[in-house]
This record gives sequence, structure tokens and C-alpha cells, in this order.
Amino acid sequence: MIGRWSVAWVALLPVLAACATIPTSGPIQQGIEVGVDTTDQVIRVIARPPQPDMTPAEVVSGFLQASASFEDDHAIAREYLTPQAAATWDPAARVSVYDGVPTIVPDGVSAVDMTATRVGSIDADGRYEVAPPASLIADSIDMTFIDGNWRIATPPPGLLLSRSDVERAFRAFEVYFLDPTFTSLVPDPRYFPVDGPTPATALTRALLEGPTEWIAPAVRTAFPDGTSLAVDAVPVVDGVARVDLDPQVRLVDEQTRQALSAQLTWTLRQVPGVRFLDLNAGGQVLDVLGAVNPQPVDSWSAYDPNAMPGGTTPLGVLSGRVIDLARTPPLPVPGSAGLGSPPLDGIAITLAGDSVAGLDTEARLWRGPIQPGARLIEVLDEPGQSRPSFGRGEDAWVVGPDGILRRVDPQGTTNVVQVDGLRPKTQLESVSVSRDGTRIALTVRRGPRTFVMLAVITVREGTARVESPVRVDNRLTTVSDVAWADDDRLVALGVEGAGTVAVYEIDLSRWQLRSLGAPPGAVRIAAAPGTPILAATADQRIWEYTSGPWRPGPRGSSPAYPGS
Repeated sequence: MIGRWSVAWVALLPVLAACATIPTSGPIQQGIEVGVDTTDQVIRVIARPPQPDMTPAEVVSGFLQASASFEDDHAIAREYLTPQAAATWDPAARVSVYDGVPTIVPDGVSAVDMTATRVGSIDADGRYEVAPPASLIADSIDMTFIDGNWRIATPPPGLLLSRSDVERAFRAFEVYFLDPTFTSLVPDPRYFPVDGPTPATALTRALLEGPTEWIAPAVRTAFPDGTSLAVDAVPVVDGVARVDLDPQVRLVDEQTRQALSAQLTWTLRQVPGVRFLDLNAGGQVLDVLGAVNPQPVDSWSAYDPNAMPGGTTPLGVLSGRVIDLARTPPLPVPGSAGLGSPPLDGIAITLAGDSVAGLDTEARLWRGPIQPGARLIEVLDEPGQSRPSFGRGEDAWVVGPDGILRRVDPQGTTNVVQVDGLRPKTQLESVSVSRDGTRIALTVRRGPRTFVMLAVITVREGTARVESPVRVDNRLTTVSDVAWADDDRLVALGVEGAGTVAVYEIDLSRWQLRSLGAPPGAVRIAAAPGTPILAATADQRIWEYTSGPWRPGPRGSSPAYPGS
């Protein structure tokens, strides 16, 4: 059975080399769900007003510390500014996030230079953007002497907050939209100020206002244009969030009502204590086919962004043959893929789990069904292709030795995919498509570094494009493989600084990086929702990670889950 290997690990240790299997379910231990705080306690910053006879540098330092308090629209921080600057300063425009302690030095009598290490920024919609490595915040701040005290005349634009300030002052949530086919939800991660509206109100407003600029071209919403709250708040009473939309929502069809219900329930289920959605329009209950009112927030599993319709059975490769890692011992799959005809490596599996693609010894692309008698066909005869990726669809995505991204359909029809937004002298090396089909992780090389970027996939008039790539971290200096663990987590095989190769979990909702270690000699990784992370080593062994140490499994290479 699939789960036996993890449970019986100790007993099987002496015979692992001869007989082992990889579990495809079990207790994956993850962090607290995005936005959920079981205690709902918030550490607020107590801002201190300016004191008499402060030096210009002390005024700037005090201003930065007071900026972390959001109470009364940063009223205390504004006391450090001249009256004119206090009236025009817009802290909501953007948040620049720095690490460490800023350097604040006088520049003559009436100016102060401030520098800090930039790690990211939060825009007005709450979207976080990772800064490139070695980025700096550098501001020259003019001071004015007013009524015997120094005040800031030219404050930095927006807010300057430390990483720890952001953790105290913001909460991370997902706002859920839909893929273009209206079949799967897609997360749009945001940061919301703790001292703003209640989470239920803030999330619902954000949902109705639409997706952030970055992901908007790739997603859809079921709410009609201009939809707003009939009552501009979402009260939560006894676990029931009451959402009252304006009456125009009554005009949409049943399928659209179901889709917007899915968006609301999945978005609001993150709020501590919310168990039900009371959905109304114009003060009256909005009936939704197939749903009761109030709706349990765990409804609408059909829209689950982490659904695996083809199951979670992982495959691997042994001696060129594609093998089923869930079997004990792993056995070749049906068809010529399991016969090693031709020998394959670097495999990927469709989300339905019924077809496999892989590379031959010259890194040419082959694919075929996983069924008795099925044959592999060569669909791209140019050698030197990257490991393929399917994501949601039937097309295999590969990067050639020329750095060009291509989509190859089951019959071998090839289309070049334009990648917009990469800087000059940046080489695309490989890709991994998300299982919702809206986003794509790019492994790129620039100079001595290889790193991961995240971009959106847009389709216009049948033509796919990759747009708006952004960095997902600024700490890894080398990345050799990347996979989607779920709708908002990547895992990457890479190196941080001068360290050794490890598997890193990249949280796309909080933009945080966490090392999971790695088995010695790891060269490939695979991941999927609710399953162990797999890593293949250079000595042809597949290891698994759940919540503890890495554990060795069967012999093999190139592990892959459906939708890889």
C-alpha cells in the first residue's frame, strides 16, 4: 500500500535497498494557514512622539520607529514632519521593507542621509515584491528648524518599515480569483494592515475590487464589474460572516453564482472564527444552486486550487524505464514508457495522470499514454531540451538550449511562447507550470547566479505568452530544480550564499524562504499538494521528506507527480 513505507520505516530499514516504496499521502506538517491566528492577538507598536532638542538624525530615527504604528493614520509619525510635509505625506502609497538597522548620518546642518538594505516592497494593493540581492534604500532627507526643533521637510515616499515591523503591522491573506476556464481558484496573496478594517471586511472589499495588477491578465472573477457591498462592512456574528452585495448580482446566472460563492468562501475561510457565509444581495438572501444559506466556508471543493483529479501517484525512472513509485516494489508502468523504449529521464506527468513525457539520452522530447500497448512518440527532435512541465493542460512546456520556451501538444505541434519582461543577458533555463495553469516558475541565469522568478501565463486569441516575471527570493545564489508543492508554495533545489545544496520551501503568500535540508547529492525534486517532497540523488536513490529528516526510499531517479 502507498502509506506503508513511512509507517514501517524502522522495520524495513534492513531491506530498503531491495524493496521500498514512496507514500503519496500522509501527515505533511505545514505552517499555520495563511492569515489564521488561533489566538487572534496582535502586537501593536507604541509610537513615541518627538522630544525637545532632538538632533536631525534623532528625528529621522524617531520618525522611522513611529512609522510602524498605523493608529490614526500614522498620527505620531506625522508629528516628526513639517506641517506641509505632514499634510502631503502618503504612507499608503507603498511600503519599502528593509533588513537590519538603517544607517542615519548627518549631511551638513540641515539634511540627513539614510541608507538601509532593501528586501522588498508592498504596493498600495498589498502585493509584496521581492527586491533583487544587494538592493539599497538611499534617501537624502531635508530638515527644517521650526519653533526651536528640527522637523522633516522631505520624508521618504510611502512607509519605510523593517521586516519585523511588517510582521507586526500586517497580516498575510489570499484573495481568490478564478482561472480563465472558471474551474479552479487561484490565490492572489496580499498584505493587510492590522489596524485597518476587520479581516472579513478588508478581504471582501479586496475581492470585489479585483485582482492585483500583476496577476490580473491571467485570472477572472465571477463578480460583475462594479459590484460593491450594499452595506460597506462584513460583520461576523457567532461564526457567520454576513456579506450583502448590491442588487445587480441577482442578474447573474447559476454558474456564476456558484463561482462567486466559491471565491467568497475560500477567501473568508482564512479569517479566524468564520465558519459560515451568509450571502445576500440588496438585503435579501442570494439563492445559489446546490448550496444552503448560510454556506459552510469549507464548501465548493470542486474549485479547490490543489485538487489532483488524476491522483497523487508519483512516478520515477530506473534504468531508463518509467516506474510506479507507489508500488512495493516499484514496478514499470504499462506501455513502452515502462519498457524503456526509448530510455527516458527528466519525466513529467499530466495532471490527469494518464500520460508521461520525458527526455531521451540526447534530451529530445518523447511522450505517450500510460496504458498497455501504448507507444512513446518523439514530439520534439531538437536535442538539449529542459525537463518538461505540464501544469494543468495537455501541452508539454520545454526550454531549448537556445533559451526559447516552447509548448508541444500531444501530436508534436510546437509553438514558441514569448517571454516578456526578462532583463537583458538573462537566460531562461527551465520552467515549471502551476497546476492551475495561470502561473509559471522560471529558472533563469544571469551572470554567475541562477534563481527562480514567477510569471503569469496569458492566452489571447489562442496564443500563450509569459509576462511580468518577478523574483521569489533574494537569498539563493544557485537553483537547479523547482517544483510546485501547492497553489502558493514552491520547492527549489539550490544553494544559499556559500552553503551546500538544500531543498528550500518558498512561501508565495508570505514570500518567505525555509531550508528543509537535503539528502547528500540531491539533483532532482518533485512535490504535490498533501504529499511528501521527493528528491533524487546522483547515486540513483529517491528520498522523501514530510516533517522530519529526509528518509531513503527505492532506487530510481527523476521523480514526478501528476501536473508536474
